[in-house]
Amino acid sequence: MENYYEVLGVPPDSNQSAIKSAFRKKAKKYHPDMEGPVRDEAGTEESGSRGRHKQGSAPVASMRESAMRLILEAYRILSDAEKRRAYDRSLRRQQLEQGGFDYRIFLKSRSFDPESQAKLILFDLLHNLEDEAIAVYERSKSFGDFRLERWIDRGEAMDAEYCLAEEYEKRGRLLKAYGIYKRLVVMEQEKAWFRYYFDVVALKFRTLLLQKMPGRIDEDDYLDRLEEAIQLDIGIRDSAQFLRKKAEVHLRRKEWDQAKEALEKASLLVPKLPGLGAVKKRLLEAGY
Repeated sequence: MENYYEVLGVPPDSNQSAIKSAFRKKAKKYHPDMEGPVRDEAGTEESGSRGRHKQGSAPVASMRESAMRLILEAYRILSDAEKRRAYDRSLRRQQLEQGGFDYRIFLKSRSFDPESQAKLILFDLLHNLEDEAIAVYERSKSFGDFRLERWIDRGEAMDAEYCLAEEYEKRGRLLKAYGIYKRLVVMEQEKAWFRYYFDVVALKFRTLLLQKMPGRIDEDDYLDRLEEAIQLDIGIRDSAQFLRKKAEVHLRRKEWDQAKEALEKASLLVPKLPGLGAVKKRLLEAGY
C-alpha cells in the first residue's frame, strides 16, 4: 500500500494548504512536459534515468508519467476529507496487521484489562467489525470511568469515538450518538485533532440535531440538547440554526415568550437565516 504522505513529502497531520502546496511542487517537478532527467531532492538523477535522457526523451517521459500518476492519485485522496480519513484508517489497519500474531485474540483474552479493551474497540472498528466494537464498548462501561483517550492515543480515540457515533446513529440510538458527537466537539475545541475533517464532524452533529432527532426523542430532552448545542458555540451559523429550531419547538408548544427570545438571539447572529421569517410571522399572528 502506497504511503501517499511520503509520495507528496508531507507529515500525516498536514493541513489542506500544505498538501496543496506539496502537490504543486511535486507536479511541477515531475510533469511529463518538463525537460531533462528526473532528479531527487538532493538534485541527483534518480535511479534508471542516468544517461538515457541523452539518447531519447521516451524513458524519462515514461518515468515522469508514472510519477505524475502517483502524485495525482495521492492528491486526489488526501485533498478529499472523506477519502483521506478512510485512507488514514487503512494505514493504521496495515500497521496493526504487521505484528505477526493474532492480535485480536490476544486482546479479547484480556477482558479484565481496560487498556486492552480500548485497543480491541479500535482494532474491530478498523476491521469493519462494528457490532463487536459496540458490544465491547458497552461492556467496558463496567470499568467505571472508561474513556478511550485514557488508554490509546488521543487522535485514535477520537477517530474511534466518531466511528462509534456513526454506528449508534445508523442503529437509531440517537441520544448515544449525540452524546459522543458532543464530546468530540468539546475535545476538538480544547485541542484540535480532526483539523481537516472537523467540518464533516460538525455537519454530522448538526444534521443529527436538526433533522434526525426532532420527533424521535422526548421534546423536553430535545430542547435540552438544543441548548447544549448552542452553548458549544461551534460557529455563528450553527448556533443561529439551533436557536431557530428551538424557537420552532416553542412555537409548536405555544410557549410564545421562549419562542420570541430564541428568535431574537438567532436574528442577532444571522439576520437573514432561512426560516426566521416564518417564525417571526407566526409570532406576530399570535400577538407577539
